[in-house]
Amino acid sequence: MARLVEVRPIERKKWHDKTGQESFTRPQTVQVLVDAETMRYATGLSSQDIEMLKSKGITYDLGDTFNTEEPHPFWDSSMGYFKLENNTMFFDADKPLEYIKIKNMKASKYVANSLKEFEEGLYPEATHYIHDESEYVEQMATEVELKNKAILTAAKLPLDKKIEIILAIEGKNLKGQSPSFVEVELDKILSRKKTQEKESGPSEFIRYTSMDKKDLSNYALVLESIQKNVLRKEGHRILFMDSVLGTDEIEVAQYIAKDENQDLKLSILAKIN
Repeated sequence: MARLVEVRPIERKKWHDKTGQESFTRPQTVQVLVDAETMRYATGLSSQDIEMLKSKGITYDLGDTFNTEEPHPFWDSSMGYFKLENNTMFFDADKPLEYIKIKNMKASKYVANSLKEFEEGLYPEATHYIHDESEYVEQMATEVELKNKAILTAAKLPLDKKIEIILAIEGKNLKGQSPSFVEVELDKILSRKKTQEKESGPSEFIRYTSMDKKDLSNYALVLESIQKNVLRKEGHRILFMDSVLGTDEIEVAQYIAKDENQDLKLSILAKIN
């Protein structure tokens, strides 16, 4: 049975706003690069790999020595390039030349060794990632577990806290809406999957439910006050009338939480109600 390695493109927001099969992003041809620290080609091949490939009939020079005076007979030729298509690709690790490409990709800054490592910021220049089915299943299981936890947590929250969290996450003020309307909006959050730009809805929901209740209420109050123009943003400042309260919503929430600023908080509450 063939040992297939799956390489997938990383979905990014493109100017043409098309993704997947609709996207017309051109394939990228990548050359094995020279490591600036070692001054050797970053091939990803070990000496054991090279010996194994020789035993399978590969006679190319696969050494990683870099010579400024002359191009490498393999890595600087078309044979040493690999192409990253804008679709899922499969490479057979039992085929020597494809095995070389797999190793090259694992050593390339343009191919993350896993989606998880890309999301953790280890491959900022990556356009593709090596898909590991077992890792994917484990990640999906974690997301299901997190969603179940979020659902159980939501079931115990009073309506006003749900409204505050929805305001914090989505910027929607649902005060005065029916409980059913609030539940529908909350379900949208709990069903939102993780993207490159944003964490998953359940993860964000759990993060806000983990906040101190007073901190969450103050943060929601600041957001609502800005929406109703009780507080106003001017550049990197947030003001109440002519007084600067902070540079962002969190800082202002911390400011109005202080005992000496309770009169100010009451003034803000009076204006939004």
